[in-house]
Amino acid sequence: MIDVTEAMQLVKNQLPAIKTETIAIDLAVGLLSASDLHAPFSLPPFIQSSVDGYAIRFHDLDTSEALLIADEVAAGCSKASSLKPGSAIRIFTGAPVPLGADTVVMQEFAKLNPKGISFDPRPEEKGMFVRAVGSHLNQGELVLSKGQRITAAMVGHLSGLGINEVKVIQKPSVAIVTTGSEVMEPGTPLTDGKIYDSNKATLTAILKEHGISPTFVTHVSDDPDRILAEIERALEKCDLLIITGGVSVGNYDYVVPMLEKAGVTKIFHGVKQKPGKPLYFGKMGSKLIFGLPGNPVSALACFYLYISSLVQSKDPLFLQLPLACDFHKKKGLTHFLRGFVNGHQVEILTGQESYMLHTFTKANCLVSIPESIETIKKGELVDVRIF
Repeated sequence: MIDVTEAMQLVKNQLPAIKTETIAIDLAVGLLSASDLHAPFSLPPFIQSSVDGYAIRFHDLDTSEALLIADEVAAGCSKASSLKPGSAIRIFTGAPVPLGADTVVMQEFAKLNPKGISFDPRPEEKGMFVRAVGSHLNQGELVLSKGQRITAAMVGHLSGLGINEVKVIQKPSVAIVTTGSEVMEPGTPLTDGKIYDSNKATLTAILKEHGISPTFVTHVSDDPDRILAEIERALEKCDLLIITGGVSVGNYDYVVPMLEKAGVTKIFHGVKQKPGKPLYFGKMGSKLIFGLPGNPVSALACFYLYISSLVQSKDPLFLQLPLACDFHKKKGLTHFLRGFVNGHQVEILTGQESYMLHTFTKANCLVSIPESIETIKKGELVDVRIF
């Protein structure tokens, strides 16, 4: 059995080479950019009005009581327009500012009279409500960095630059196999000695949170031949296989020998942690295989700790926070406890047994207590991984 630090490093050492693909920009939300992107032109690309109003020469206000309205320019207008001294041009938001104009006055301040148009109050300074070329973004400026997560705002930003495709880091294809003869499908009548399968729903849901729809999802009873068959089917359809249950050392724990029979090479089996001590990690070619304990809390905790980075989860936030109360455990295992960050401290929630998934629904973090530590006093700093 290995410690947590070694287990995490072994997983990191086995990560396959990054694959990339070019996809439509509207499909890229949540993915990571595979390359830098620079602005192909400046924004705005022309001098632009930021309001509905009148384009004028600022110094004309000192020499003329009223300006003649000479023309009108709407947004999207492509005709060249030029402003003559002593005149004004009606203009709308987003329209190109006519040549010779240096200021736009909001329409609310315009006063029509027989001599033309005047303004009250008059603009305070030259250049008001005029967007200069490149005032938003200059041509060649870095817009999207390699490895940066693409948000909805970034999709809009790139679209505004005429970019309709982007090169992204490809998400892995993932298969899920849950095991256990005691497990039944939700929605069916529960019979004596049985429980409902929550692992399949939990893992499918957390993958979908990260933009991945599993390519293969199934449940299998504790039968070695059936487990082997489902493992082989799953491995044909995925880059990453997640199996729950059957990874300990009980009489009906067949997953590990069946993985090896399927051609998977074991990297480690067993980690000095709670929950999730029987965790298995293996590899077949470039495919990664995780065998998670069947208890729902153990399975979910192991996903957060070892798998989340492989499915391009958001970079986890790690903090050190004071503990809200004393905590005691035995030496020998690193404990990952469901906690709740409340203000500037973290509380360890009650109900830490590995079958109590409801505590996870109340938690917003995992609190890490190293294997060598027995007691932590209230107010001492602990490592916290925010979900």
